[in-house]
Amino acid sequence: MRRHLHLFLLGLLLLSLTLAGCSTTSHLPEGETLYTGIHQITYLGQGQKPKKIARDTTGVIISIADAAKRVDNLLHGSLEGAFGSADSLKTGRHSETKLSKAEAQALETAAEEVNAVLEIAPNNSLFGSAYHRTPFPIGLWAYNRYVNKPSGFAKWMYRSFASEPVLITSVNPATRIKVATNTLHNYGFFHGNVKYVIEPKGNRKAKMNYFVTPGRVFTLDSIAYRDFPPVADSLIRHSRRESFLRKGDAFSVAKLTSEQSRLEKLFRNDGYYFYRANSATYKADTLVRPYKVQLVMQPKEGLPPLSRERWYIGNTYITVRNSDQQQATNIWSRHGLNIIYSGSKIPLRPIVWMQNIAHRPHSLYRQDDQEKTQEMLSSLGIFSSLSLSYQRRDSLALLRDSTSTAARPNLRDLTVKSGQDTLDLYIDAVLDKPYTSDIEVNVTEKNGDRLGPGLTFSLQRKNAFRGAELLNFKLYGNYEWRINGENTRHNSLFNSYEIGTQISADYPYIVFPGINRRTFRFPTATSFSLTADWLNRAGYFNLFSSGIDVTYSWHRNTTSRHQLIPFSLKYDKLISSTHEFDSIMSANPALYSSMRDRFVPSMQYTYTYMESATVHRNPLWWQLSVKEAGNITSGIYALCGRKLSEKNKNLFHNPFAQYVKVTSELHNTFRIDRTSQIVTRLMGGIIYSYGNTDYAPYSDQFFVGGANSIRAFQIRTIGPGHYYTPKSKYSYMDQTGDIKLEANAEYRFQLFGSLHGALFVDAGNVWLLRDNDLRPGGTFQLKHFLSDIALGTGCGLRYDMDFLVLRLDLGIAIHDPADNHRSGYYNIKKFTDGLALHFAIGYPF
Repeated sequence: MRRHLHLFLLGLLLLSLTLAGCSTTSHLPEGETLYTGIHQITYLGQGQKPKKIARDTTGVIISIADAAKRVDNLLHGSLEGAFGSADSLKTGRHSETKLSKAEAQALETAAEEVNAVLEIAPNNSLFGSAYHRTPFPIGLWAYNRYVNKPSGFAKWMYRSFASEPVLITSVNPATRIKVATNTLHNYGFFHGNVKYVIEPKGNRKAKMNYFVTPGRVFTLDSIAYRDFPPVADSLIRHSRRESFLRKGDAFSVAKLTSEQSRLEKLFRNDGYYFYRANSATYKADTLVRPYKVQLVMQPKEGLPPLSRERWYIGNTYITVRNSDQQQATNIWSRHGLNIIYSGSKIPLRPIVWMQNIAHRPHSLYRQDDQEKTQEMLSSLGIFSSLSLSYQRRDSLALLRDSTSTAARPNLRDLTVKSGQDTLDLYIDAVLDKPYTSDIEVNVTEKNGDRLGPGLTFSLQRKNAFRGAELLNFKLYGNYEWRINGENTRHNSLFNSYEIGTQISADYPYIVFPGINRRTFRFPTATSFSLTADWLNRAGYFNLFSSGIDVTYSWHRNTTSRHQLIPFSLKYDKLISSTHEFDSIMSANPALYSSMRDRFVPSMQYTYTYMESATVHRNPLWWQLSVKEAGNITSGIYALCGRKLSEKNKNLFHNPFAQYVKVTSELHNTFRIDRTSQIVTRLMGGIIYSYGNTDYAPYSDQFFVGGANSIRAFQIRTIGPGHYYTPKSKYSYMDQTGDIKLEANAEYRFQLFGSLHGALFVDAGNVWLLRDNDLRPGGTFQLKHFLSDIALGTGCGLRYDMDFLVLRLDLGIAIHDPADNHRSGYYNIKKFTDGLALHFAIGYPF
């Protein structure tokens, strides 16, 4: 394998050397110039270059811009803008005028979109940057070397490596500055303009320079809503606090569009189904006061009468098929619900439709109910296509004409009442394929000590019992070998391996005796799972684990989610162990207690609160979890005469764990601008073992360190407290605790293109609740709290590919609480000893 890698690298080197002699411009069309990126975008007037942000397209208000410019010319003369003039554009001088808050926010947002319009990546762009290129333009070399060559090899090289040159004419800067200028107008900079200069860079190459003069922003001076019907006007007055238009804000097309959409949802949630966002228009007067806009929102003239009427929900007609080719020929009807289906049985039981359709007969139409219905039905995960539509019920003939083709022949037998203000709901659904399977191959690395491949096969059965249920079968296995260079008798071909299976059944409703499924008008789910796992750790032990879990989850809204595990039973059986592992457990009673044969009957509740980043500028995420184990079992023993404080009571001839565990985690994102933010995380937890045992299972104990924790340290290399663990191949087993406190702060910012950077600070540790002579200094004590906190900092890179984030972090240790280091707060013996490099996928928090 290493030989093949060397041959590949040698071939790549030879290819690069061969192509390096090729020109990057020799085959350009006559009169064309190669575009090599942007030299700079200069904003004249404010003295700084705004950050680059993702694009957010809006419309154009040229008429208002022209009117505003004419008024300004009358009042102040022919000025190009408040911040820059024609002279300043030529010389690059900047005005020192201080920006108002509204002006600064408007300029920041406008600049982000202007930059997005202008920033076009050249050939061999570095991470998609418009400014930086890689030093080896292999694509251009291959293009100029093999374009129009007739040989098969040349055609293959062209297809495999060549890149079409990006030309100045294809970038079309003249058109781009027009779009950029219109973008400035969209955000209230009606005097703004954009110019460009082509800067030659060698033979037939050039870079672009753009000069943006925003001018002074126009702000809203008054906002009025006129000529709306009485009911609509009342809705507007009662929701003015939610308006996107506020006095003093910059005049912005984006906000006008958002306000039109807000009115649409406001009215549609009160029954005005046929009202649309473009039903409202606006007039802007800029003549009253300089740089001030008097805005009036009003209904568009000539609106159809339907948009001024409120509508009610009538019957529901569902056409459900197993495939697009099937014809629905059968009808099931009851209480206004009509299901047209194919086959001998309804593919999806009526109760599922009832539970997942938010509309209620004879109630006002609400857009929120439509969106909720779409969301709940889509979340079932059993449809390949799903569409909702609403039709006026003017007559039976209109009803027949408006239904789907598959359903029309069957509607003759339906009794439908005419209603001039009624909407009937039509759902057309096609079920997905019943079986799906996945094969996943991965490579895992543990504790910097073991590495190995893994394979997972899963098979799913959708809509298993015609109630949108999902049956899932999973079979997995992995193999590991040592990578630390140790040569022991245990390093055989089959070093360590794990084989396991999981069978689960997921229901999109609450499954519990006596509970009516119609009780819940919000998304719910139930999951039953059975697991079995066999782990062989060569040279140490052979462990069999199994478990049964019942999980309920639900959420009434998008911000709060609940999960309840009322029953969970885990069983661990240590089948065999070596003398070496027995000696380790003998020296560590806590490890022995957590690894011995035992049952873990438990219950757990988890609450998650999450704010949307699209709604909140600084979104918050919080999770609280409470878990208890063995208390019900211990209570049953107490009823049978056994003392609560009695140790080592058995369940099926094995002791059971008894503890309470509470964890809480808080994330907060503070947005600086759209390309940089500060993200913080605070996590704490405590686990208290009592009654039947003094130690919690090893898998439930806390640890810190690693790629998603304190990144200056490897996983499980800190604590507990200031206890120093003698380094050995199993020292990480001692570095767990009953208490955990961890805090992280990370500044994330865009470097260029899709490459982002980060600066971070991490702190935390774990502690024991009880004194342990084998781990001195590990117990939590307030007087040692500050010195027990491990502290690290560092920097990192993130390559964001939209669907995947690759992360590389370099952690630098500042303080290690262990007792064996030198004096002083910075107590790392050697700087290199305090470095830790982590490669991971996704953000750490």
